[in-house]
Amino acid sequence: MEDTNYALPLSLDRIVAGHQHPRCAEQEAIHQHVYLLMVTRFEEQRFDSRYGCALWEHDFSVLSQIKWKDLVRESLEESIASYEKRIANPKIRVEVEELEMMTKSSNYIRKRIGVEVKATIRRTNEPFTFFERIYISPLSIE
Repeated sequence: MEDTNYALPLSLDRIVAGHQHPRCAEQEAIHQHVYLLMVTRFEEQRFDSRYGCALWEHDFSVLSQIKWKDLVRESLEESIASYEKRIANPKIRVEVEELEMMTKSSNYIRKRIGVEVKATIRRTNEPFTFFERIYISPLSIE
């Protein structure tokens, strides 16, 4: 099938120059959109303050890890249900790791989250799987 979805990031320079914007397959477009939902904080998108995920509201929070993971999972479930209509029945899993990072001058702990989304693409009834890890909360140790 022809790629009918625009790829991210937007290449406005190509559009202004009169060239066609790069396109991608539906699976990749959904993946890019779920990633965008995950890494966008609420109120960052000025036309819809609810677009995004609670991940950035609580990255330095003192909530228990279980409560924090549930909060992020529930927030992402709501965002996907509201903004990504191409998938059905998303099942979301959130994992958290704390990794000690060492540099020549200091050591610090970074929190890394992994988010997995398993769903079905509505149009084709194909399985959809998303998994991404991102680093948050840099905490320094001297």
